[in-house]
Amino acid sequence: MRESERLWHLAHKYRMGMSFHGLWVEDTNLADVASRIGADPASGVECTWADIGEGPNPGGNTGIAWMGRLNTGWTQIIVVGATPFDPLSALSAGNRRALEFAWTVNGVHDVLLAVDGRYVTALSATRPGVRKGTDPHALDRYTSGLQFDAEDSSWRSDPDLLPSWLEYSDWAETLIDMSDDDMVDDPHESMPSEFRQPLELSLNGYSPPMATCVTSALVVVGRITGRELDEEWMNGLHTRVLIP
Repeated sequence: MRESERLWHLAHKYRMGMSFHGLWVEDTNLADVASRIGADPASGVECTWADIGEGPNPGGNTGIAWMGRLNTGWTQIIVVGATPFDPLSALSAGNRRALEFAWTVNGVHDVLLAVDGRYVTALSATRPGVRKGTDPHALDRYTSGLQFDAEDSSWRSDPDLLPSWLEYSDWAETLIDMSDDDMVDDPHESMPSEFRQPLELSLNGYSPPMATCVTSALVVVGRITGRELDEEWMNGLHTRVLIP
């Protein structure tokens, strides 16, 4: 595994390779944090990530937020489900900092920073040098050594690339270029066995440049908060609340 991809692979391990929605706020009062994202603190229950789906089924546009203290200064929140809400203004109110980062199969979102109820910076995770906001360069000091370029192709010559990925990628490209008339049989039936892992990763949203962009964005968050997303936190007991 390439070091530049490690946090995407961590997310994938916890079934978040295709979709992830993270929030971070400079506040460790969980009841306060729950209220500010529109959840009822009294409805909170402690659970592990493995049990995140247990309990009442929210249904509709209601989402689940799984939140816990990241360290002495920050709370980390993972949102599950389709939740059309805009939490950063409320989360950052009271002269706090709050961050948001997400991706889906449709693309990787910007890293968003809000301070004291106002959006400050939107840092593109996929387009080099693209920044927006009232203070567009507020996050630049956290980006040293990281790569935000969905069009990067340097991975093709990286010796740490996942085994068989380059060969699988070239094979998949030939399928894209083939017409329906050219395909006599299901190409996956004759697919080399060593392509099974690359195919599984691809179906879960993986590509080397995307995984690098995602990892770089999560590293930025970790540099700001003082702790990256990690297995210890993901394996912990945190509070599950519903977001109506």
